[in-house]
Amino acid sequence: MENGINSIIVWGDSILKGVVSGENESKRFEIIENDSLTLANKSLNLEIINKSVFGSFLSKIQRTQLRDINKGLTVDACIIESGGNDADYDWALVSQDPDAPHTTRCPLPDFERILLEMVNAARNANITPILMTAPPLVCPWWFKNICIGQNQAAIEKFIGSDIYSLYRRQELYSLKIAECARNNGVQLVDMRAAFLETPDYTQLICKDGIHPNLKGYEFMATVWEKELPKIKKEPLDK
Repeated sequence: MENGINSIIVWGDSILKGVVSGENESKRFEIIENDSLTLANKSLNLEIINKSVFGSFLSKIQRTQLRDINKGLTVDACIIESGGNDADYDWALVSQDPDAPHTTRCPLPDFERILLEMVNAARNANITPILMTAPPLVCPWWFKNICIGQNQAAIEKFIGSDIYSLYRRQELYSLKIAECARNNGVQLVDMRAAFLETPDYTQLICKDGIHPNLKGYEFMATVWEKELPKIKKEPLDK
């Protein structure tokens, strides 16, 4: 592209891997071929290395990043995407003992620290970091999803009467991503805002309440097509 970015590595989770739920009756989850970046790349013509992994949270994604950099990775930019799994709990453990102290899979202070470490690791390797916020939850659907095979009464006891606390917790992680970008001069693709600005973002989300559906990935592709050409390659000595 004219902005000097021609190759991008993607370190993320199922959202950028292209996971959908409920599209295939024989499978609960499925990875589609036309994830959002693959769709966008039909017009962008970038070299994209997608290292996103279903079920990952930020500490696992960081380990992948460090392995890639230590192997001598050479790309112009990287997309760092996480937050949905990080803000989640181990619902099996919650079901067993809702009164025990439970932490999210990646507590927010750790998430903030690791995110900045990944940004700095990218810059030290002369790779321009790009952060992305995650699409919003559809809370009633997500609550139903996390209760599958679990003790719903225990989960209800743990989260209290307001299931939208799940949305607010995810929102805290999204806000932390935006804050990291703002405070450290990192370029941000605010995918969450793009979803929320649509007339009804629930039409873009699978019935599991968290993954984009096929239309959702097509929508994300339009955001990438618009935003990636605006990204500026950071100078090598930054």
